[in-house]
Amino acid sequence: DESKKIVDEVSTEIEQNAADTTEATKEIAEAAQKKAAEVAVAVQDEVAAIAEAAKEISEGAAEKVAHIDQAAHKEGAEVAEAAEAKVALIVVAAEERVAEIAVVAEVAVVAEAKAAEHQDGVVIAAKEGTEAACATMDAAAAAATGVVIVEFVAEKGALKKVDFKTNNVGFEIAMAGGGCCGPAGQAQVAVKKVDKKGQAETLGVKRGWSVKSINGTDVTSLKPSQKLLEGSVAKLPKA
Repeated sequence: DESKKIVDEVSTEIEQNAADTTEATKEIAEAAQKKAAEVAVAVQDEVAAIAEAAKEISEGAAEKVAHIDQAAHKEGAEVAEAAEAKVALIVVAAEERVAEIAVVAEVAVVAEAKAAEHQDGVVIAAKEGTEAACATMDAAAAAATGVVIVEFVAEKGALKKVDFKTNNVGFEIAMAGGGCCGPAGQAQVAVKKVDKKGQAETLGVKRGWSVKSINGTDVTSLKPSQKLLEGSVAKLPKA
C-alpha cells in the first residue's frame, strides 16, 4: 500500500508538472503569436513607409527628369533659333558683299574701257603729232639743205627717205592700185618709171614703190603730187 501511495503521488506530481508545462507552453505560444503579430504589423508598417518613400522618390525623380527634359528642349530650341538667326545674318552680309563686289567690278570695267579709249586717243594723238613733227622737220631740212626729201613705202611696208639734190630726179609717178608696196586694192601714188643710171636709180629707188610724202607733205592723189614734186624739183640746181 505504501508503494502504491508513492506511485500515486509521483503520478499526480508528473501530471501536475505536465499540466504546468502545458500551461507554460501555451502561454509561451500565445506570447510568441502576439509578438509575431506585433512584428508583422511593424514590418508591414515599415514596408508601407518604405514603399511610400520610394513612391515619393520615384515621383520626384520623374518630375526632375521632366523638368530637365523640358529645360533641355527649351535650351535646344533657343540654340537652334540663335543659330538660324546667325546664319540669316551671315547670308545677308554675304549677299551685300556680293552686290558690292559686282558694283566695284562694273565700275572697274567702265574705268578700264574709259582708260582704253583715252589710251587709244593718246596713242593716235602721239602718232599724229609724231608724223606732223617729222613732216615739219623734213620741210625744214629740205629748205635748209636745198634738197627735195621724198619718203617712199618700199617692200614689206618699209619706209625709206631719199634726198634728191639736183632737178633731174630720174623717176616718174602715176596712180597704181595697191600692189606689193601698199595696201591691196587701194589706189595710190607710186613710182611708175625709174631712169637707168639716173639720180633715183643711183639712190636705190625701185619701180612700184609708193610715194608717202614730198618735203613733209603727205601724198594722196596724182595731180597735187605731180605739182608738188615739180615745184620742189624746180628749185634744185641742174644736174
